[in-house]
Amino acid sequence: MDEKGFMMGKGERCKVICRRGRKNPRLTHDGSREWVTVIEAVSAAGIVLPPMLINKGEAHYMGWYAALRKGDQATFSYSKKGWTDQELGVEWLEKNFEPGTVERYVLQSY
Repeated sequence: MDEKGFMMGKGERCKVICRRGRKNPRLTHDGSREWVTVIEAVSAAGIVLPPMLINKGEAHYMGWYAALRKGDQATFSYSKKGWTDQELGVEWLEKNFEPGTVERYVLQSY
């Protein structure tokens, strides 16, 4: 299981004030990007569980679902800053981890 944050936005060329003669000056970001967190998991057997994408917001936005195709199993949620917390972690366990592993891995007692 891993959690990864991504900075969403459009990367563009921009003018940067720097020392003369400096090669490849860079601007890290323009300040207009938002964070999206993805929680994903892959088992040792190579089984990929559906990811959970956590967007910044106060409610679900239909634009988040625009690129989904029939059969995609990702789940979406939101938080004030686009980061995960305990409640979203439990939601991922209930909606993604549990359904994806309960049928494959049943504990046997001897």
